[in-house]
Amino acid sequence: MNCQKIKKLLNSYIDDALEVEIAQQVEEHLKSCPVCNKEYQILKKIETALNSFSPKTAPADFTQNIMAKISQREIQIQSSFLDQLKKRAFIPRFSFRLLGAAAATALLVFFAFTFILNTNSPDNSSICSAEVQFSLRISDSNKVHTVAIAGDFNGWDPQANTLQDPEGDGIWTATLKLPPGRYEYMFVLDGEKWLPNPNALRYVKDGFGNRNAILEINNCNST
Repeated sequence: MNCQKIKKLLNSYIDDALEVEIAQQVEEHLKSCPVCNKEYQILKKIETALNSFSPKTAPADFTQNIMAKISQREIQIQSSFLDQLKKRAFIPRFSFRLLGAAAATALLVFFAFTFILNTNSPDNSSICSAEVQFSLRISDSNKVHTVAIAGDFNGWDPQANTLQDPEGDGIWTATLKLPPGRYEYMFVLDGEKWLPNPNALRYVKDGFGNRNAILEINNCNST
């Protein structure tokens, strides 16, 4: 092997991840090549230095706090967008003097109707809610002791809402009463493993290399 190939194999050689025959070839090359041997010694020192650091454990509520902050930031963005949309809808950026009388009258009727429709439409979000049943089938349920659900509706708290498997058939279920809205959520297994709902119709990236399932409740009769 030449030096270029040896340098590509040094990390695997240090980790003992090479086949015996290839590892022997690397050893023979290092004995005869001072340049590659010097690079090998530098990598070994770096590995020793990294191993000397004691591991730090993240706080128990680290993931919960991060997910809650992300959720709040998304809500603020959506609210700002809706506010701008309302302003554009109800504040025309043109002069009625440039339009004919008939066109101006039609536009006035349109904006008046839109305003009445938006202000007089009943707000059901505060007086109604929907019962949503969440379920997760686990093939090897003996390896799972607890299943919970965390999402926008409970501040991403993995201990707030737990699922139950009373029959022991591997089907964990829970029913939550939620007001209309859009929610992102994930299942949490044994308080550590975060899993998106495999049966969800829609997903969105969570920023951590995984996906959140999306639940939309339009009114009291749909889930």
